[in-house]
Amino acid sequence: MLPSQEALIQRLYHIASYSDQLLVLSGTPGSGKTTLVTALATDFDESNAALVICPMHAANAEIRRKILVQLISSPIFDDDIPLAETLLRVAPTQTKPLHIIIDDAHLLSKELWAECIILNQIQCAGKRIAVTLTVPSAFLVDLLPQLPEQLRRQVLPVSIEPLTLPEREALYQTLLRYSDQNPFTPREIVRAQLETQAGTPQEVVNLLELALHGQPKQKSAWRKYKALSIGFVSVLLVLAVWGAITQLSPNGRILEPITYPAMDSPEFLAHGQQRLAPYFSQRAEQLRLSLIEAEEIVEPEPLADFHGETPQIESDMPIEHPIDEASSKAATTESKSAIPTSAKSESSDVSQTAKVKVAQHSTIAAQQKPTKGYTIQLASVSQLRSLRSTLKMIEGVEGVRVAKYKQRWVVFVGHYTNHQSAQNAATQLAKQYRLDQPWVRKWSELREYQLQESLPNREISE
Repeated sequence: MLPSQEALIQRLYHIASYSDQLLVLSGTPGSGKTTLVTALATDFDESNAALVICPMHAANAEIRRKILVQLISSPIFDDDIPLAETLLRVAPTQTKPLHIIIDDAHLLSKELWAECIILNQIQCAGKRIAVTLTVPSAFLVDLLPQLPEQLRRQVLPVSIEPLTLPEREALYQTLLRYSDQNPFTPREIVRAQLETQAGTPQEVVNLLELALHGQPKQKSAWRKYKALSIGFVSVLLVLAVWGAITQLSPNGRILEPITYPAMDSPEFLAHGQQRLAPYFSQRAEQLRLSLIEAEEIVEPEPLADFHGETPQIESDMPIEHPIDEASSKAATTESKSAIPTSAKSESSDVSQTAKVKVAQHSTIAAQQKPTKGYTIQLASVSQLRSLRSTLKMIEGVEGVRVAKYKQRWVVFVGHYTNHQSAQNAATQLAKQYRLDQPWVRKWSELREYQLQESLPNREISE
């Protein structure tokens, strides 16, 4: 420590011991504030001191915790409670005066500043609690006008004086001796440099660093901004080339902008139909071939060979499937009554009878198809062999109906009055016969579906 610094420490300790004011040590950056308060906290044992270096953006509870941990032997406290309230509770147990030192106190909140001012009015071990804070000179100039007159009297600012020229030279030579180096710098040059300084210890240290290590190399501005400059020039070149390509054609003429028709315009729709025409033609041809193949496939009756009869192909006309047993018997009786009793009838009479039979069945189907309620759709196929496989798989199910819609056969099961009962039955069918998820449909949506009673070469069982 320099003589002036030791004298200032003695002065600070005397003020902290016998004054009831808040001590604020101010000075420019590098004037030695941290060095002085550190020596003030460690060189004297007559008081119980707590040294805290305040970090940036620290919470009030964190600062209180750092102070109380150093002052109270039993760390049982609440750091959300103000310092004055906590220290009042533990003051009777303290045997030494308390001295709280906070470095960089300009980072504290206004709330903690108020708590520190109040601490000066609390006695501990027969003396008032001493509080010493360090701040930059500019902060102290802004703080004092904000305080009321009564609180301003409780604050005692102490400024750090600049070092004298002999002290600067002594500090420089002492640090040079500790460095074990000899920079061969003439003493007159060092003295001249020290005279131009403001007198802070940090300036002496910086001058010694310059003498030992020389001027640090500065990076040139070109190297610093080299990558940025190259990138900027590259972007300009790319934009220039792109503009030349898009504006000029190979012949040197300016290209005109191309406008495309709107998506809902007739030109766009016509172009789409032209592009998709081959696909739809191929699809229509495949559908026609599949229908022809389905019409040519005829499965013989399994008992025809056993009786020695030739299988007869029945007409594939839409006939209603009976809903229940009573309607089935009625339809059977009606079919029997439609058979001619005389074997000598003319072929024209037979044709006329067949036409009447078809008309009768059509009338029955129109009457028997429900208009209200729900049914379950199990399958929709386009070929008879697929339809027969489906009917064979659900042979034990009651209330099976087959309808024809355009070129497809649709299998329905049951008649239900509400959707919930139909859904429960559909779930049971899917679980029992391992079917895909059946479809619950309204009868009112099936007006275009024609219920069938039989299929070529095989009747549809109930």
